[in-house]
Amino acid sequence: MRRLLVLLGLCAWSSAAFAGEFELPTLRGTQSFVPPPATAARWGGLYAGGQIGFNNTAVDAVAANAPLVAHMLRVLTLENEQLVSTWPVLGKGEARAMSYGAFLGYNVAWEGVILGIEGSWNRLDAKVVAPSTPLTRAVSAGCCNYVVTSEANATMTVNGYGTIKARAGWDAGNFLPYGAIGLAYGQLNYLRSATVSGTQTNPSDGSVVPFIFSETDAKGNAWIYGLTFSAGVDLLVMPNMFVRAEYEYVAFAKIADFKTTINTGRLAVGFKF
Repeated sequence: MRRLLVLLGLCAWSSAAFAGEFELPTLRGTQSFVPPPATAARWGGLYAGGQIGFNNTAVDAVAANAPLVAHMLRVLTLENEQLVSTWPVLGKGEARAMSYGAFLGYNVAWEGVILGIEGSWNRLDAKVVAPSTPLTRAVSAGCCNYVVTSEANATMTVNGYGTIKARAGWDAGNFLPYGAIGLAYGQLNYLRSATVSGTQTNPSDGSVVPFIFSETDAKGNAWIYGLTFSAGVDLLVMPNMFVRAEYEYVAFAKIADFKTTINTGRLAVGFKF
């Protein structure tokens, strides 16, 4: 019995000593792993890039021949009474072409709104030939009867255009949907010509006199100006790089009685500095 008590005492002592030497720390609580906060997309500052687009250039040349005809027939009763210059000979034409260019802009952040200004230039070779339909009519003016044929041709080529726009967008993290409005400017060549021909018959003596008038107006590298608006979205793919999808509409002021508009869908790549 004595030996058993001694043995139990030794075991208890050794257990206490082992626990004191190798005591494990007590856990006072647990903490879940919290990842570091993601860096917010920063849209402010200077940026630049390149772009490529698909353009539809529309030209309204319905009235392009009118000044030429009015000038040719300005002293004739035929024009004063029959208004040959208003006869619908020309129509509206379109041309589809690719464009490419560059842009440069600057953004500032105001709470969740991104405000900025952007300028661009796009190289474009869009040649629009207006449909032409010669028109012949038998009319009378003054003392005489006429058989008159009016015909015309009109061509416009847009060489390139640029814009200066104010932009406003919403900071949606890596996305920046935006709208923009501003001024547009472009460079183009145009050519228009008109011909009026026919015969003049005097009923009093039966005389028949043929006539023909022709006039041409052309200009190269002419500058035009107008308005533009656009909408699109920028997507941040790297801290200093973004891609863009955009729609843009440009309406130029009339030049030489041509009305020109450009609709563009484009893709772009930009870099922030």
